[in-house]
Amino acid sequence: MQSSFRQYRSEAASHSHDDFHQIIIADLGMLELEVQGRGGCVSGRRLAFVPAGDTHAYRAVGMNRFLVLDVDIDVAAGAGLERLWQLAGASPYLEVGTGYAGHLTGLLQGLEQKRAISRIRRFTPDGQGNLQSESLSLLYMAGIEGIAASENAFADDAFVCQSLREVLGHAAAVQGDLGGADAMIPMRLQRLLAWIELRLSEPISIADMAMIAAQSESALFAAFQSYLGTTPMRWLGEQRLQRAYVMLGDPKNTMTLGNIAHEVGFTDQSAFSRAFSRRFGHPPIALRRSNRL
Repeated sequence: MQSSFRQYRSEAASHSHDDFHQIIIADLGMLELEVQGRGGCVSGRRLAFVPAGDTHAYRAVGMNRFLVLDVDIDVAAGAGLERLWQLAGASPYLEVGTGYAGHLTGLLQGLEQKRAISRIRRFTPDGQGNLQSESLSLLYMAGIEGIAASENAFADDAFVCQSLREVLGHAAAVQGDLGGADAMIPMRLQRLLAWIELRLSEPISIADMAMIAAQSESALFAAFQSYLGTTPMRWLGEQRLQRAYVMLGDPKNTMTLGNIAHEVGFTDQSAFSRAFSRRFGHPPIALRRSNRL
């Protein structure tokens, strides 16, 4: 299996590949696609599963970055990925459920960390690719503490296949184009909203939003008021609480309240419970209990 992070140009291009399926996941921006005449896009929780042999055209506008996975046909069949794709609707365009965007984020971050380890290994003093104390220090400095103690965590396809099973297992076919109200939102704002949706567990500032939207902070506030009727931080807070509501309402979700709070960007469980209660009129534990009766 081959994986790479790619940036696409605004000029359209097309090709096909016969010996592997291609799965495309957005890290930043939107990729317009046409797979065997079916138009759609990759952005936020929307990913593309391009079957082997299908001709596809693509183009992106503005800042963009995508994870592209070339999955051998035999690997996809043996790992159960084709079956999960069929169960999800066998569409080139799939959308991961609202409460499961963390699976996409985990895959993106895991492969990014693998790349960081690979870059450091090139310069290891022993010449054998073994991480030395100097290299481990670099990993810690890069914020990859969880990887330094287990350097082979992402050394093979097992991590990618398991992550893809989680993603495809919580995905469903969608209509190709965005359509509806989303089509009226400017591309730069759509790009920002999709970027935020995959990072609800992370600290996000107004400055971060303005940078991704490629506009000033004052223009960002104006865009949110004009197209979404609220401020950037209020919109962000609402998305976090809505994500938590979906997760708590899922009887199969066994995460603790503290872990759910962290997953939606709260560092303090008490603050999460207060915000949730103000928004929905009852504490999060009440919703969890009601869905397990």
